[in-house]
Amino acid sequence: MIDAIKQSCSMIDALFFLHSQDHDLMEDQVRAIEYDLSKRWEVDVRASFCRREPPRGNESFGSNFKSATSFFRLPGYSEFSGIAQIAALDDCLARNPDLIFIHRLHCMAPVLLTRQVLPPVFFDLDDIEHVAMLRHLSQPPHWLRKNLAYLQLPALLLGERNAIKLSQTTFVCSSLDQHKLTRLFHTRNVMTVPNAVTLPAATSPSLEPRIVMLGNYEYPPNRLGVEFFLDQVWPIIFANCPSAEVIFAGHRVEVIQHYAYPPPQVTFPGFVEDLDELYRRARIVICPILTGGGTRVKIMEAAAYGRPIVSTSIGAEGIDLIDGKEIILRDSPKDFANACVELLKDHYTAQIFGLAARAAAESRYDRSKIVARLANSLHRAVE
Repeated sequence: MIDAIKQSCSMIDALFFLHSQDHDLMEDQVRAIEYDLSKRWEVDVRASFCRREPPRGNESFGSNFKSATSFFRLPGYSEFSGIAQIAALDDCLARNPDLIFIHRLHCMAPVLLTRQVLPPVFFDLDDIEHVAMLRHLSQPPHWLRKNLAYLQLPALLLGERNAIKLSQTTFVCSSLDQHKLTRLFHTRNVMTVPNAVTLPAATSPSLEPRIVMLGNYEYPPNRLGVEFFLDQVWPIIFANCPSAEVIFAGHRVEVIQHYAYPPPQVTFPGFVEDLDELYRRARIVICPILTGGGTRVKIMEAAAYGRPIVSTSIGAEGIDLIDGKEIILRDSPKDFANACVELLKDHYTAQIFGLAARAAAESRYDRSKIVARLANSLHRAVE
């Protein structure tokens, strides 16, 4: 997104919304962040920061009903809807930007509330939030307060609709998501911009029977997917392939339920500096996701490295990989485990799936082609 934006803009004015408990940044810290971002993004960056409103916390049943009456009262969205957040956006608008690029629905709240005249607005929806919400609520446990969250659905849908209506173009990461929104909101301004990868050097799957998953486990669908895998899938794999091991790498592994007492031959290394080395050690990559929306960068990345992938249907939703040829999709614990065992025991089959996944990544998810397409859309608006 940044590489596409900077082809039309000489400066990016980046507004970040901090958590309410974060400390205020000193002027020298802000300058250091601007310098770092300018160097990283290779464009001049002006950074400004605004704290979110404090979260409402545990509410009474009456408060739950009240919060469901407005998109701007919803948990997670009310934190971006206060006077301070609107004022921070207005300060940026006073500098007359050529376009606004909004990342995710939460940051749309002050844009919907401002009374200032807006330049063209581009909206990266990322995940369709009402789909992610419904999938989360459908998963056990089903308790009363959780079920009350269904009352928030109309306000969330209205917020999504208004955000899309305000935008010149809304970006989603799969044609499936584009079709859903076009049909639901009767709009034509939704564009698919798939997640992309820079292709690394291709290598063969490891000879060792090793499973790898990467992710940010602070994101609930990733954490719940790991717990589903370890509770219901890993025991079957371990019984059939005692030499197998599994690695969960990425941010915040400590929030995973099994982190303190890992099952046999399960490790949680956390953030990994050298991804090339991690993929060299991997025979297969898994994506046991049961909830959430959008598309999984971890699947495209694994495909680019030429690793066979076993995923749930939801985990691979919206990704153009062919089941049984370029990826293996299994939803029940037993079927998921059996697919992993087959690849762990048969290196040749793992190679065949890895080569097919790599070829798909080269043809469909090459980063340079996707950046060029997005840049063209933004450039037309600036002109």
